[in-house]
Amino acid sequence: MMRLMKTTGTLVVLLGVSAFAQAEVAKGTIKSVNTDRKEVVFKGIISDTIYELNKDATVWLDGARCKLADLKADDRVTVVYEKKGEHLMASQVRGLRKAQEAIGIVADVLGEKKEFTLKGTLRNTTYELHKTATIWVNGKRGALNEIRAGDQVLVTYEQRGQRYMVNDVTVLKRK
Repeated sequence: MMRLMKTTGTLVVLLGVSAFAQAEVAKGTIKSVNTDRKEVVFKGIISDTIYELNKDATVWLDGARCKLADLKADDRVTVVYEKKGEHLMASQVRGLRKAQEAIGIVADVLGEKKEFTLKGTLRNTTYELHKTATIWVNGKRGALNEIRAGDQVLVTYEQRGQRYMVNDVTVLKRK
């Protein structure tokens, strides 16, 4: 019985440590960017929050890779980070200025038209790939024919009239 309790206790501690080490996500609005210190400062209600970029962090603006200096005050951002001591270390910063993001389940892919449709609550929405659009599948650059019905995707797009022009698609979960 004592051995079972020790094993269970060790398992709980290990699970707690591994859960603590996992990345977290924060959304907010940029107050300032410091390229020398590689920092992004979020506007806060009570106090601002500083995220430091780790050495291999990726920075995106409107679905395209960019430099930290391309981000400006009032851009909407999503930061993937880990807390290391008192520091919030960002591994990815996704900024939006003109574009929007949506997460959804793919209903259909129309390769010849370079379009795909996401399932909607009331109606489905069709997105058209921009000629410079990037597609990411399993962390690697991919192609439209690798996206399948049932995949969960993150889409960065701009609305142009009645059309939704896609800059970037990331497959989050495969069917």
